Amino acid sequence: MHMWYWFGVDLGSFLFQGYNISTLWGFLATCLGLTALAVLYEAMKISQIHLQQIVIKPVPRTASTSSENLSLLSKVTPKNFRSYTGCGNSSKRTLQVLHWSLHTILGYILMMAVMTYNAYITIALAIGGGLGYWIFGPTLVQLNMQQFQRKQAIVECDKNCEDIFANQQRRESTVSIVAEQLVTEANIEVHIPRDT
Repeated sequence: MHMWYWFGVDLGSFLFQGYNISTLWGFLATCLGLTALAVLYEAMKISQIHLQQIVIKPVPRTASTSSENLSLLSKVTPKNFRSYTGCGNSSKRTLQVLHWSLHTILGYILMMAVMTYNAYITIALAIGGGLGYWIFGPTLVQLNMQQFQRKQAIVECDKNCEDIFANQQRRESTVSIVAEQLVTEANIEVHIPRDT
């Protein structure tokens, strides 16, 4: 086994015992196959995002967040958290886990191919990864931006909902109500008209 980059066609046993590459045509077919696997690896990134969108249901938005009952915080409780995360739907979740596992295994196979230190195989994988990103990159960037915008909207809603929730809790607390009344009474100035 080589520990430096080398140019050669005779790989011998490649990745799996019994898969011997000793001819130029076998080597070219292997390079084309690895290029296709690198393109597939990039495509699987997009399908993983689509599976996440199917499995995790978005929290329904409300028209107004003026009260605690309509806020985002009141929609997600420990009781219904499983329905929003999709943990209750095991078949979709299982599909997502299987897809992630296949994607990870494919990544390891491609990594092991690079670790043969064959320059031609590394070039084939770089071309496949570049071609895959050229084909699927814009879609991947668009999906990531959509996810970021959704998260940004939730963060902005969380800030508003946090203020609404804090105000609601403050109003419901008897200690704070009494304190508010005391502060209000202490700030009242009594003006009695004088008859002279």
